[in-house]
Amino acid sequence: MAVEFVVPEVPKPYRVILLGAATNGWFEATDEERREKVLPRFKEMIAEWTEMGAKVLATVDDDLFMVGQPGAPDFTWYLIFEIPSLETLAAMIHCVRRTSNGVRLDRYIRIEGRIGRPFFLLEGKH
Repeated sequence: MAVEFVVPEVPKPYRVILLGAATNGWFEATDEERREKVLPRFKEMIAEWTEMGAKVLATVDDDLFMVGQPGAPDFTWYLIFEIPSLETLAAMIHCVRRTSNGVRLDRYIRIEGRIGRPFFLLEGKH
């Protein structure tokens, strides 16, 4: 059975995956610093993303069979969202850089965003 590949569209809302990992700052932080500062700021940031219109579609944390900083691939968790605009993604990434309640998350984590679309064989017309 032949499957015809058509020129992809860029559908809205945009589909974005945020690839994330802990950095040296996370591993060098005390348990108290992680529990009292870093994780509450991370939770706050997720709420900010929701307020920006980001809608969680799926998440994967692949820490079941590894520990420590990731090697290859360079990430250990993946967050998939629908977002209303490219500006939203830029603002989401900026939240990692912004200090809030004395915590700047890019000291502890790294995140990269990638824009894509639903995979046509699983979610589209085929």
